[in-house]
Amino acid sequence: MYSKVVNLKSILTYQGLSSGYSFRGKIKHVHNGGVRVIQLKDFNDNYTSIGNDCYLIDSDTVKSKYYLKTGDILFTSKGTNNFALVFESIDDIPTIASSALFVVKVDETLANPNFVAWYINQSKVQNYFKSNEAGTYTKSISKSILEEVPIALPSLDLQTKIATIASLYNREQTLSNQIVALQHKLITTQLLNAI
Repeated sequence: MYSKVVNLKSILTYQGLSSGYSFRGKIKHVHNGGVRVIQLKDFNDNYTSIGNDCYLIDSDTVKSKYYLKTGDILFTSKGTNNFALVFESIDDIPTIASSALFVVKVDETLANPNFVAWYINQSKVQNYFKSNEAGTYTKSISKSILEEVPIALPSLDLQTKIATIASLYNREQTLSNQIVALQHKLITTQLLNAI
């Protein structure tokens, strides 16, 4: 199958690539806040999903231009794990990304966001990041390095098929891990009850 190799920046929308919202100081959870904040700590299952414990903040502190849309790719730019996942809105609460994340908006007439996120997570691209990371104590990937990521881009149809299979595989892994944890809990409980 023929795939053309392009740089990430060539498949971005006009809004392209931006840093998440930068807070002045520590993010403080507001119980009845109107905006959800995704931070690095909120990534689950080897960076394949977002947890349910995201902080909420007052809605009047953030402009709507920072609100995420379904299909936006969240990229962990700071730390040793530089992975991507596609944001999917789960309710009506506006959601933003913290500044430790880049928000990547691909032109969906050129590329499937789920495919692009999957491709970014593959070892070839991860090795590219490792060889281009900056920082001594806290490693990070710059915006310019991310924009230059080479991506092998097959047809949109094949991108969708690959993204679907990858998503099903991730779901299978998550369920398998949950089964193992439940089996461990069951056996431990039974053994303790036998005493």
